[in-house]
Amino acid sequence: MERNELYIDGTWITPRSADRNSNVDSNTEEYLGSNVLAGRDEVDRAVAAARATLNDRSGWGGYSPQQRAAVMRRFADAIERKRDSIGELISREVGTPFERSRFSNADTATSLLRFYADIIADVALEDLRPAGRGHSLVRREAIGVVGMIAPWNFPLSTLFFKLAPALAAGCTAVIKPASLTALNSFLIADAAAEAGIPPGVINIVPCNREVGDHLIGHPGIDKIAFTGSTPVGRKIGRICGENLKPVTLELGGKSAALLLEDASIETLVTELHDLSFSNNGQACTNNSRLIVPAAIYNDVVDAVAAEVRSWKVGNAFDSDTVIGPVVSDTHRASIERYYEIAVREGGRTVAGGQTLRNEPGFFVQPTVFADVTPEMTIFREEVFGPAISITKYSGDVNEGIDLANDSEYGLSGAVYTADEALGIETARRIETGTVSYNMSNFDIGAPFGGRKNSGVGFELGAEAITPYLHYKTIFTPQIPAGF
Repeated sequence: MERNELYIDGTWITPRSADRNSNVDSNTEEYLGSNVLAGRDEVDRAVAAARATLNDRSGWGGYSPQQRAAVMRRFADAIERKRDSIGELISREVGTPFERSRFSNADTATSLLRFYADIIADVALEDLRPAGRGHSLVRREAIGVVGMIAPWNFPLSTLFFKLAPALAAGCTAVIKPASLTALNSFLIADAAAEAGIPPGVINIVPCNREVGDHLIGHPGIDKIAFTGSTPVGRKIGRICGENLKPVTLELGGKSAALLLEDASIETLVTELHDLSFSNNGQACTNNSRLIVPAAIYNDVVDAVAAEVRSWKVGNAFDSDTVIGPVVSDTHRASIERYYEIAVREGGRTVAGGQTLRNEPGFFVQPTVFADVTPEMTIFREEVFGPAISITKYSGDVNEGIDLANDSEYGLSGAVYTADEALGIETARRIETGTVSYNMSNFDIGAPFGGRKNSGVGFELGAEAITPYLHYKTIFTPQIPAGF
C-alpha cells in the first residue's frame, strides 16, 4: 500500500517534502506500505482550508444541523463499505484480531457518526429563555477548527470519538494520525471523498513530531483533542494553556478490578479477556491490576492463570487467536522489560512470562504476576501489553478501595461482588471516569474520560458535543420573530 498524496481541502495533493513513513505487518514483520508526510506548509494549507469553509456561510459554516447530519450519514455509509479493508489493514498494523478490529474500528466509527447525526438533527441552534428582564436567546456555535491527534492502538474509534461530535457541532478538522498506523487514515480519506464531504471539512496530515507541534500551536486551530500517553498529553496541555486554547486529553491508565469476598470467580474469568487483555493488552482502559481478598486469593490466582494459559497466541487472522501480536518490535521490547522488572522485584509468574521470538511477528505471551505489592513497578506503571498483576488484601472493603485508588491514574475500573447494593456503592468510591460492576463494558452513549493523570475533559455520550461548542447569549427586550 503506497500512498503518495495527502487529503487536504477535499482533494489529493503532493506534499513539497519527499519524506515518507514506512510500516511493517505486525503479524509477519513483512513490509506493509508507506505514505508521504505533511510538512509545515501542508499543515498551514489544511488549517486555512478548514477555516475557510467554516467561515463560508455557503459552505460548512452555513449548514444546518439537519444538513450536517445527512453528510455524516453518507460518511458512515462510505466507511461501512470499506469495513473489511479497514479491519484487515488495522489487524496488520496493530495486531488486533480481525473480527475485533472490524468491530472496534470501522463499526465504531460508523456507529458514532450515526449516533451524533441523530442527536444533532433534533437540536435547535437557538433557544429562547425568559430572563429577569426581557429574554435570553441562547445560541450554539461551533468552537471552530479542531486539531485531532489519534493514537495507534484503536486508530479509528479514538479518532471518531472526536470527529463525530465535532462534525455534529459544525466544526472542521485537521487530523494527525499516529505514524505506526497512518496507512488506515488514507482509507478514511477515501471514504470522505466518496461520501462527498464538503472541501476543507476533513483534512488528514500524517507528519513527524516537529510538524505535529506546529499543528498544536497553530494560531488557526481553535481546539486540540488528543488521545495518547500522559507525558505527551502534559506537553500538549502546556502548549494549549499558553495559548488559552481549549483541549481534551484522554491519556493513560492503570486501572484496577476490585474483588470482594463473595465475588464470582467464574464471572471474572468469563470477563477476563475484555476486562484486562483487550487488544492484546494495548488498551488504556484495561484493568491490569486485580485486587483480591485473602479468602479467595489462591482460587483466583489459579483460575486466572489457567484461563490465560489456555489462550492461543497467534496471527490476527486466525479465527482461534485470542492474543495477537503487538504493534512493533520496539513496543514488544518495552513490554518484555516490564516483565523482567516484575520478576526482579518479587512478582511471581503464574502464567506466561517467556519471550516469543522464534517466529516472525511481534508476539508477547499474556502474563500473570501474583504476589504483587503496591511498591512494585508492575503495580504502578502502565505496561500497555498483555500483562496483569494480582495483589492480596485482607478483605476489608475500605482497604480494597484504597488499593484500587492507589494510582496516579483514574481512567476505568471494576467491582465484583454478589451484593449489588454494596457493589454499586463501592463503584461510586472508585476514583475513575468509568467503573464496571460484575462485567466489562464500554458504551458510546455514556461519557468517557479520566481523572488524575488519565486526562482532562471527556468524550462520548450526548454530552460530548458540548466541548465542541461555544455558547452565545443574546439579550433581547422582546420575543424575536420566529419564536
